[in-house]
Amino acid sequence: KLAKKYLGEAKKQLGNKVAFYLAIEKALHNFLKAKLHIETSEIDKENISQLLLQKNASAATVDEFINTMKAAEFARYAPVEGLAMEKDYEKAVLVISDLEKQLNPSKPV
Repeated sequence: KLAKKYLGEAKKQLGNKVAFYLAIEKALHNFLKAKLHIETSEIDKENISQLLLQKNASAATVDEFINTMKAAEFARYAPVEGLAMEKDYEKAVLVISDLEKQLNPSKPV
C-alpha cells in the first residue's frame, strides 16, 4: 500500500521515460527520507546500505533497493521500452513493500 503511495507519480508517467525514472528515483528517495529520517544530502548508496542493514533489512532486499536506484538513474539516459518501464515499476513496488515490512517497528526482531 505504501509503495503505491510513493510510486503514484511514476505510474502516471509510464510511457514518458525521463519523467517516469525521475519519479521512481524521487519515490525511492522519499521512502528513505521517511523511513530512515535522513536528508537528501545523506542519500548515497553506501550510506543507504549501512542504514538499512542497521534497521534489520535483509542484505538481499538492500541490494535490490540499490540496484533499483541504479537502474532508474541509468535508464533515463538509455533506450528503454514500455515493457521495461512496467517491469521497473513493479520492481520498485516490490522492493519498497519488502523494505516496509522489514523496517516496520511493530515487527518482532
